[in-house]
Amino acid sequence: MAMDSLLHEGLSWLLPNLGLVVIALGLITAAAIPRVLTPKAATATATATETVNPPHENKNESESEIHPLLDFDVATRPPHPYRPWRSGKFAMTMGVSKVKPEEWLDLDNKYWQEQELRRQLLVESRPEVMQLLHGSEAACIEVLDTVVDYLTRRYPSLFYRPEGKDGYIYNGLTNLSFKITAPYELHPLEIAAQLVMEDLNLLVQGFGPEPDQYYLSASFSMAPAGWYLKERIGWPLWKIHGPVPLWEEKLRLSVERFFLRMKPGDIVMRQNFFLQTNNAMFQQEPFANSMLSAPKIEDIRIRHERQTLRRLPKTGAVLFTVRTYLTPVVDLQDEPDSIREFLGAVNALPESMAKYKGRDVWGEVVESWCKKQLEHTDTDSA
Repeated sequence: MAMDSLLHEGLSWLLPNLGLVVIALGLITAAAIPRVLTPKAATATATATETVNPPHENKNESESEIHPLLDFDVATRPPHPYRPWRSGKFAMTMGVSKVKPEEWLDLDNKYWQEQELRRQLLVESRPEVMQLLHGSEAACIEVLDTVVDYLTRRYPSLFYRPEGKDGYIYNGLTNLSFKITAPYELHPLEIAAQLVMEDLNLLVQGFGPEPDQYYLSASFSMAPAGWYLKERIGWPLWKIHGPVPLWEEKLRLSVERFFLRMKPGDIVMRQNFFLQTNNAMFQQEPFANSMLSAPKIEDIRIRHERQTLRRLPKTGAVLFTVRTYLTPVVDLQDEPDSIREFLGAVNALPESMAKYKGRDVWGEVVESWCKKQLEHTDTDSA
């Protein structure tokens, strides 16, 4: 998950690419959470390590707002070909759009690959992908309730409560069952992360020394983009955006006001992208700002994030989801209009933002490739 700044340049917005959010005071590390079960043992009963209240019914969406996809075939559904870039003059503005409740979360044929990575990371690198602050338990339960409510209504043939197992949800895509009532066998946020394709982050007002600021109180992040969750957890929004050029003077006030005005039931989305020179989804180390030799165009990936925000009605926490896509630049070769917009957006970056985005590393290679593709298109159409 790359949390980028609220920038309407097609390249960033809410939480910076290189930063997540939340506070180190009173921190409960992921190591303190019950260990993840292996796929074979995922349905076995484990001893809960904490007492939490039973989940509450989610009433912020009516049945008519979520239409079930009864015959949805995940295996034949490729990732949506998002192209979130636009040429033209660079501008830093908030860029969000409303999302229909039924379009909140999505599934595609990368599901099994990414869920395997999630389970592997939970076993091998748990503190690197999951962090919680003391006091975030109720909000985590509400996240799980909200996710379960959505999935069982949107994809009822894939996610459902099995007969004879009260308090469980069955994931038909992974053949795993999870207990979704107290006492929990796994932490509620961990369960939610093994149902969806998005990274899940909880931002809570006043979860630190500044009462009006929002802090990340809990996070499952399979796809960090050049940052360490253990370091970033507990930071408020303004600290997260510290490395982003122009954010303090251009966007801080509008972003903070936006968070304070969010209402339960509303879902908004924004998109951002940047480029990287490898195919790593789980990328904690900061991306290189220089290389001994120029990267090959075949190795350069567009890292695109579809981000959503919604306020949870019971706890008031803001749930920030991030779905990360890695697309080889060369996959654009048959899309001349998209290449033209892409090149224009990259070249429009002011120098400070270009450096922040790493254009010094991949810029010349990408520009050369884009121009060559456009020349071929112009020649073919002549």
